[in-house]
Amino acid sequence: MILNCSTISIKKSAKFELDALQNWPTLYQKNYHQLHTLKSEARISVESPQFATSFNVDVIYGSPDTLFIQAEGPFGIDVGKIFIGGERFIIYNQFNNQFFSGSLDDEYYNTFLESGLTFREIKNGFIGYTPLPENLILAEKNKGIFLAHIEGKKWRYSLDIERGTLKTFEIIENGQVTFKEEFMNYTEIEGIIFPRFIRLILPKKNEMVAIYHKNIKINEPVDKNIYSIKIGPKTRQLNINE
Repeated sequence: MILNCSTISIKKSAKFELDALQNWPTLYQKNYHQLHTLKSEARISVESPQFATSFNVDVIYGSPDTLFIQAEGPFGIDVGKIFIGGERFIIYNQFNNQFFSGSLDDEYYNTFLESGLTFREIKNGFIGYTPLPENLILAEKNKGIFLAHIEGKKWRYSLDIERGTLKTFEIIENGQVTFKEEFMNYTEIEGIIFPRFIRLILPKKNEMVAIYHKNIKINEPVDKNIYSIKIGPKTRQLNINE
């Protein structure tokens, strides 16, 4: 499984111009806020003890909080669409002709495929971003480690100190990593530093979602009509209220 593999070696090119390491959070946030739209083709791999699969998707993101994913099956046939907004999500399974919508705060249905990853986590993963808490501090300058403590958990950010890019983000609870993100293969597009390869990992559940972007376009106009999902009269619908 990919969970047990070491991080692959990819030549890095993009970097942040840091005058001082303690200024990294400000520069990181500035870079994120300059990302207004993202369009790409991506290869998604999902692994868990129950199943493993890979598929191609078209990705469209519009700031501040809208992500649209369209999955393709064999021969380029559309098989499913996922819309993740600020408060709600929509899943349309064209193969099974099912339409499903719910709240991002729903503790049971708010998960990506059969993983334990939430749609908010997946949305941030697709745009190569992880939130920074206000109480973040530079804990180990020589190693590029920033730390914060949130509700009894430790949030740890590990940087490539030569390039100023985020390598990993981890949530640690009772000495164990419960959530981990890896960011690799950074590139610069339209002045935005962006990771092409992102992995989201739940170590205790042995689950992983990997996202590899290609044909990336940043800050180009996006037609909002693309977000529309049309369903037929025979489509089975399930709407989960908050």
